[in-house]
Amino acid sequence: MGAHIVNPGSGSGAACRPWYAADGAPLRGAPALRSGSLHGNVAATMTRGIPLALALGAAASVVAPGARAREQGGEETAQLPYETPRQTLIPGTPGMPGGIHAMVNAFAQLQNAGLGEHRIENANVHGYGGGATYPLLQDDWAMVYGRDAGGWAEGLLMLDFEPLTVDSAGVPELGQSGEGLWDAQHAHQLLHQAMLAVHPLAGIDGWHPEGMMKEGRYDLSVFGGQGSATIGPPIFMHRASSPGPTVPRKHHKGENPHETFPVLGASLRVGETRLEASAFSALELSPQDSRLYPHVAAPGSFAARVRHTFADLLEVQVSAERLRDQGHGEPDAYQVSASAYGWGEIDGWRVDGLVDWAIDLPDRDPSGEKHAAQAALGELAARTPDRRSTAWLRSELNQREESAAIGGGVSSPWFFETLGLERVVAGGAKSGLQAGIFSEATYVSIPSPLRGFYGAGSAVTVNVGLHLFGMWMLDGDLRRMHHHGGMGAL
Repeated sequence: MGAHIVNPGSGSGAACRPWYAADGAPLRGAPALRSGSLHGNVAATMTRGIPLALALGAAASVVAPGARAREQGGEETAQLPYETPRQTLIPGTPGMPGGIHAMVNAFAQLQNAGLGEHRIENANVHGYGGGATYPLLQDDWAMVYGRDAGGWAEGLLMLDFEPLTVDSAGVPELGQSGEGLWDAQHAHQLLHQAMLAVHPLAGIDGWHPEGMMKEGRYDLSVFGGQGSATIGPPIFMHRASSPGPTVPRKHHKGENPHETFPVLGASLRVGETRLEASAFSALELSPQDSRLYPHVAAPGSFAARVRHTFADLLEVQVSAERLRDQGHGEPDAYQVSASAYGWGEIDGWRVDGLVDWAIDLPDRDPSGEKHAAQAALGELAARTPDRRSTAWLRSELNQREESAAIGGGVSSPWFFETLGLERVVAGGAKSGLQAGIFSEATYVSIPSPLRGFYGAGSAVTVNVGLHLFGMWMLDGDLRRMHHHGGMGAL
């Protein structure tokens, strides 16, 4: 879809073959693409992630022989979302000129937070038993992205159905916080993203796409709508290094707001360097606010980001924002973010990794206190050559602004270690729709001052369930695109 995209689910060998429509006609202007390789493990910088990295390697050794046997047997491949960072996001990596990109996703699961007799309680909403098992339907969304053939305009609509499947108490998630909830993840808004971008210089040589799969050297876009400010790494639900349902605990640091209205901004690309800026509303909702419609507020907050892509393998970004008028007594704040996202193939395996750091620097609150908080995470995901088996891990340190019910202030860092596995058992690239069985476990180390409140020093949260995912990429005549030639290693 984008300037550097290969067909998701195509396999390593197919990355060098041309695009074809479903009727077998080659798509004009679509040159063969080169595959990349990822050197090193970007998540390994977080030393405490080593035990799970070893577990990931052990899991990979189990699924690899079966994956290769299936590859040789010709079983259809599964699909991979977001083959390149920020794919079809606005602002982000523009999709293929004249193309349409549609996706659906949902996780249906059973979850146990592992907290025994402790109850998760928040004001004005029902509570959860810390040791109870709950059925959950979350991260359920659908999106469509389109771009005209001349590269003049692009649009994105993403609907998140959590307001219909997750109530005001959120999803129990130990160590999480945001939008008036602690130890629970709030539902996202129904109109998650609705963005339009125009490229006013697309009529000038060098400022427009040179072909279906090749961008010009320069680009200028002006964008607006309900969506993401220009802050942080590729956001959760939009990055391949985070394939599970669990939301990173730091996602309100250096990634928020990511569903704000309005957001207005501009992006300038020179080669592989992008300069982006935006003005937006930083209003944060409460559990009682409806997620069924956008909440409009003046775009009095500002953000700027610089990012550069190296050799179609690594994106590095540095960004900062000033948050104003967050609502509910929250002080204005600065946030700073820095990250590196790497992706590529190693012997046919798809590998994605993220290292991310952010700091939240609020102004003094009404009592005169200042509570700076930092967070850092490393993510790593590996997919077999047929893309039907995925293993992932996340190591995360997060200082949380604690609830006034337990004294407030900023905690010493919580520590989280997550390991997940998924196997696609039905469907794949042929139909565009696939279903997988997944399991995910998160070890949580609770800060010492809070252990009396929770009645434990640690917990293990377990999620098990089904994952539905669908993706369809169409050309301007609404013909599905795929590769001829099957799979194979380079």
